[in-house]
Amino acid sequence: MAITRLGPNNSTNISGINLTSQVTGTLPTGNGGTGATSFSPGKILQVVSGSYSGSTTTTSTSYVDTTAGTFSITPSATSSKILVDFGASPHVNTAANGNQNIRCFLTIYRDINGGGYSNIGSANGIATERCGDNIASSTQDGTSRLVVMDSPSTTSQVNYKMYFKTGGGEVYWNLQTQQHTVTLMEIAG
Repeated sequence: MAITRLGPNNSTNISGINLTSQVTGTLPTGNGGTGATSFSPGKILQVVSGSYSGSTTTTSTSYVDTTAGTFSITPSATSSKILVDFGASPHVNTAANGNQNIRCFLTIYRDINGGGYSNIGSANGIATERCGDNIASSTQDGTSRLVVMDSPSTTSQVNYKMYFKTGGGEVYWNLQTQQHTVTLMEIAG
């Protein structure tokens, strides 16, 4: 359907057009918009991505921050789900530990609007994600991904961090200071 301007039609000066009373028809979508007026479940509503390259080490058997950074997204609806995808680089140095059976565990923690971090990985079955299990060589450095589908039920800012711990001995986080990506996707619920 064509757009029709009601009233004086001065094509050299179109500023000041009242789109509610001086135009009929359907306005085209501008600036790459979708034109959608509603979203059905499963559609990706927004994507936030970032990266990190820091490193740290621990001998803790309780989860500690990997110092990979904090990554945030603000959902547009409480029914939205957030797909959290962290690139990971755990490293185990068995020579330094004198132990051939060192394990490290990875998980993701979430904070909603400054309310404090809690482990959402264990709720999604990844608390026992392991790296460096029964290593025969002196070192092992692996790259993997840690992915969780989260249901924060909020329209406040949601922050995500990756944590790790050892199953015994010393483990490193991103010892080679590799560049890793993190992606947060809001999916319509």
